Amino acid sequence: MEKVLLPEKIIDEALQLLKGKAEVVILDDITEQAIVNEVHDAFAIILRSRAKITPRIIQAAPKLKIISRTGAGYDNIDVEAATQHGVMVCNLPGINSVPVAEHTIALMLALVKQISKMDDYVRSRQWYKRNELIAEQAAGKTVGIVGLGKIGREVLVRCKALGMNILGYDPYVDRQCFNSGDVQFCNSLSEIFSKADIITLHVPNIPGTHKMVTKQLIDIMKPTAYIINTSRGEVIDQDALVEALKNRKIAGAALDVFCKEPPEPEDPLLELDNVILTPHAAALTKESGMKMAVQAVKQVIDCLEGRLPEYIVNRKELSLE
Repeated sequence: MEKVLLPEKIIDEALQLLKGKAEVVILDDITEQAIVNEVHDAFAIILRSRAKITPRIIQAAPKLKIISRTGAGYDNIDVEAATQHGVMVCNLPGINSVPVAEHTIALMLALVKQISKMDDYVRSRQWYKRNELIAEQAAGKTVGIVGLGKIGREVLVRCKALGMNILGYDPYVDRQCFNSGDVQFCNSLSEIFSKADIITLHVPNIPGTHKMVTKQLIDIMKPTAYIINTSRGEVIDQDALVEALKNRKIAGAALDVFCKEPPEPEDPLLELDNVILTPHAAALTKESGMKMAVQAVKQVIDCLEGRLPEYIVNRKELSLE
């Protein structure tokens, strides 16, 4: 049987699908060297988000045919190196759109309703502070959605249901696919950052989006505005964001992703009281975790049984029909 390597364990229900079809090897170490030590005879790698598949790993795996991600993002895989060695890189676009959108809305409401502070008031026996009226309404606020792919569109639907005004920015989508009454498109990032009460980011981490949210953009946000990031930490200049939060140049932020994950103990974000932090968990619901693992395994089974998987990132580069 062919060998399927997992740098991190996935749920047992998904692993059961490989029973009798492949030899499954699960590592207890996600370092590059640990993967190199085991990958030499691997047919497939099933990859979660923490381990990174580098050119050195791919070069050490002459039998490798497929790397299957349990999610949409694949920035922890060197796709160019995989393509050079004829390795298919597979992901699951859209599979986690709903849970990420729900997490985004949860963070949005937690910010405007000041849930963290309200919780602290009760726990610290400062009930009277309820009269400070620090919470705000979401209805009537203007939300700027940067990136209107599958997740951004799910966020749009939920923001509309909350009675919010919606601005959108995405130079790659067909604006004709949207109802004119649902979203007003902006022609630049500076336009959407200067107008929105809440900015929410839904873009991949690619060269064109690396540190896309610059100090200049943060500086033109309203002092009452919030920013939410459930995409990738690298799309924000984190130092500039920390400075703005420290100096109260913006009202607050909610981050599910960071430039370094997990954050270092000395990361200044951990000390700020105007930021809500979650551990890159927006997509990690019970339902989506099951679905992502199962579908990632099924793409490997397709490859084992001589079929082309449905979602191949480098399909064109490998000239696959």
